[in-house]
Amino acid sequence: MQLFSPKTNEKSSAFIDAVYPDSVRPRADRNLQNVDSTLYAYYRWCNNNIRDSVVLLKADPLFRLAGEKNDIRMQAVALSFKADHYYFNNELDSLKAWIPRVQAFARANEQPTYYFFTWSRLILYYTKHGQYTLAQYELERYMAQAEQDDYKPAIAEAYKQLGHIYRTRGLKETAADYYRKAIGFIEENNLNKFSLPILYSELATVLIDTGRYEEAAEELEKGKARLTLPEYIWPLKLKQVILYSRTGRSAEARTLFDQIRQGHDGYLTTASLTEAQLAINLAEHEFGRALTTLDKLIGLFKETGHSETYFYELFQTRAETYAETGNYEAAYKSQKHYLDLYRKKVGDDNERNLGEFATLLDVSRLDVEKAELQRQTQEVRLHRTQLGIAALSVILLLTVLFLLFTARMNRRLAHAKRAAEASSRMKGVFIRNITHEINTPLNSIVGFAELAAAPDADDEERQSYIEIIRENSGYLQKLVDDVLYIAGLESSDTPPALGPVDINVCCMQCIQTVRDYSLRKLDIRFEPECAQLPVNTSCLLLSKALTELLRNAARFAPDGRITLAYTLISHKKRIAFTVTDRGPGIPAAEAGRIFDRFVKLDPFSQGMGLGLAVCRLIAGALGGGVELDTSYTEGARFTLTIPIV
Repeated sequence: MQLFSPKTNEKSSAFIDAVYPDSVRPRADRNLQNVDSTLYAYYRWCNNNIRDSVVLLKADPLFRLAGEKNDIRMQAVALSFKADHYYFNNELDSLKAWIPRVQAFARANEQPTYYFFTWSRLILYYTKHGQYTLAQYELERYMAQAEQDDYKPAIAEAYKQLGHIYRTRGLKETAADYYRKAIGFIEENNLNKFSLPILYSELATVLIDTGRYEEAAEELEKGKARLTLPEYIWPLKLKQVILYSRTGRSAEARTLFDQIRQGHDGYLTTASLTEAQLAINLAEHEFGRALTTLDKLIGLFKETGHSETYFYELFQTRAETYAETGNYEAAYKSQKHYLDLYRKKVGDDNERNLGEFATLLDVSRLDVEKAELQRQTQEVRLHRTQLGIAALSVILLLTVLFLLFTARMNRRLAHAKRAAEASSRMKGVFIRNITHEINTPLNSIVGFAELAAAPDADDEERQSYIEIIRENSGYLQKLVDDVLYIAGLESSDTPPALGPVDINVCCMQCIQTVRDYSLRKLDIRFEPECAQLPVNTSCLLLSKALTELLRNAARFAPDGRITLAYTLISHKKRIAFTVTDRGPGIPAAEAGRIFDRFVKLDPFSQGMGLGLAVCRLIAGALGGGVELDTSYTEGARFTLTIPIV
């Protein structure tokens, strides 16, 4: 959990910035020996009052004075203060409008720290407000630019942000992998190690949540060994309290917690201390005190507005705690409140996801319009130059050219009109399809949520209703993700970011993901050609494609038996993945159209027919292809090929 607000006192400022990733700002005061005292005074005021609107006024004289004193870095700091202000006050439009200004200055003056910092603010905003698709979209662009510039601090930041996103979305194993990548990258490249103890603390938190207590203890010790400032010990000790509480060592947890409360000297937030207190109360079966602590945590959440997922969990924990005390009426009310909030969240998430989809489409459209406007502007400039140097003798020629140009533009307008009409028709088809597919699971979610909240429902019935709700929510999420994948891949002209990937590890992660989200037992066999195969590719895109093929096979395999294998072909310059099932198979006559969008051989099956279309787009983006093996007659076999770069 992260409930916080920027600190204004001098002592805690630097520490809080490192402890809570959401408040991290590039700090000019880590090396201020040569900074002018006047600039420093402006800097300190803005840094300590970042939410105050006066920052927008004070940042301008700081920028001007820094320019007069040839302090380019402090000019970049001044511009970044405005981005910080918009971020902390949730002014998204102002933040998006200001980022290009900061980046243009940073690029022109070789200040990469601030170029990427303002960009990360947008990513953090999307993450904090649950807009994970937009966050990952921006993060992929961020990573690609950082790798192109070979700016290693930004690459490390991208790994860290991916960890935060996946942790918030509940994919904690994946989050742990990215936290480890961030730690390894920082240590391997000898980057600024201020954040290492905090990264170890975040990694330990994920491991505690997944019950891997021994590993969590090891990571906490590694964090302690890498302390750069003594005050960084406090969040690590607080995680140790939670670890002791979860592992039956409540006496040790209580002793350590008392030491922390007396010694942390303002370096820990009230929310983080209260969370640790709750863990101790529950471990010691002090349920009355636990209820009081829970109420305090809920109040802190309402003040800050952060950690939406954790907020729901608090009400569920309160219901369980009431049940432990025998107050089943209060437990029922708290559980009902939790279900009401969850139902509202599902609806809000659906609306937000569709909004994110629309935003990405708008971004793509604006990029196209921008390119066209630039082209037209260049043409106008060319004509003006020609007119400036032309003599009277070429007037007739210019007239002819103008007529030709007009005719060309008329043809383009006619073509654009036809394209717009076709786009409108396609939009109508899309809306009809997606409305149909959304309504069915959404009605199930609403209906079964009401049944789960009914007072006459027993625990077994309520659990079955909740499972149905989860299944339909997962389907809605996948539906939106598939549409966004298609839109993002088609609109992007930037090649995917490549990196070192162990093919065997990637395949096993895909298999585990499909098993975890399947409602029935699956027997997925993995047949690799090599014991270990490092390849330079996009792990995100490859995992998505393989997962879609495995999910498609799982849908039609009657016995749940699926085989994932790969071989090296063409003198080891390409990899061929095969996914095989023993289902009814696909008629050879349908092989040419199953990769088209909205194509379903079974019209009564769930889904919009987008999974294989996504696979084809991903394969093309990676320089490969995907096809149905029509020679295989005992079921269905798909082959995905990618190059070895």
